[in-house]
Amino acid sequence: MKFSVIIVNYHSWPLTLTCVASLRATSREDMEIIVMDNDTERVPDLPQGVRLVRSGENLGLTKAWNRVMPGTTGELVVLLNPDTVVEEDFFDRVEDFFREGAPAGVAGPRIMDASGELQLSARKEISPLSGLLGRTSLLTRLFPKNSIVKGQFPALGELSQPTKVDWVSGACMVVRRETLVRISPLDERFFLYFEDVDLCRRAREAGWPVFYLPDVEVLHQTGGSSRSKPRAIWLLHKSAFLYHRKHGSHGPFGLFSAAVALGLAVRALSKLLASVAGRILEKT
Repeated sequence: MKFSVIIVNYHSWPLTLTCVASLRATSREDMEIIVMDNDTERVPDLPQGVRLVRSGENLGLTKAWNRVMPGTTGELVVLLNPDTVVEEDFFDRVEDFFREGAPAGVAGPRIMDASGELQLSARKEISPLSGLLGRTSLLTRLFPKNSIVKGQFPALGELSQPTKVDWVSGACMVVRRETLVRISPLDERFFLYFEDVDLCRRAREAGWPVFYLPDVEVLHQTGGSSRSKPRAIWLLHKSAFLYHRKHGSHGPFGLFSAAVALGLAVRALSKLLASVAGRILEKT
């Protein structure tokens, strides 16, 4: 088996079925599709050949991956969000890269949203600058051609060849099996968010570089599989602090960590207030 595709479903069956349909439309026979269901809802009829694994609870993303991965057989493991759609040549292009390119451990495609806008899915390692220049922050949107912004987001460059980056989005990651063997099990403390950053960092530290593939395209309906905006904001910032505690500098007496915690708390509160205000405006 060449490819093992893992999709983690949670309250998103319509999206998951669309994603599976796009995978089957590639007509690859050397591919297995595994849907890990973190839900307790009724399961719709799945296409023949799709393997279903049910957890009976919401395990989060990383724990779900860890539960399913040992039972896969593909040389390349594709970790795919349910709210994504792949193109017909997705597997062909990915296979060409891993066969002919550098000995990559992880690769991620160019990701477009439903309106045709580029998502900044290839990133530089997390740093204090990341707090100001987030993927959707005002500064990033206002100055996308700035050299500092481009340095944080290689996907903004006019790239025509696979490019080595620090990490790629977990919306769609292709991981070489040898890499997974080296870095598994994945860190289950990352319930949701930053699991992709941690995976890519561990791959790089194990000697397996990460690449961005600008000629491979995937559609991503951002947030399509997430229902709770406040909870998503909380989980994002919680995971960001966990990542800092795991990989960042704590400073004397933990002062750096305290500053990071304060900054993330302020950022999370501002995001929550903006979300609440937006909902109020929608109702008026």
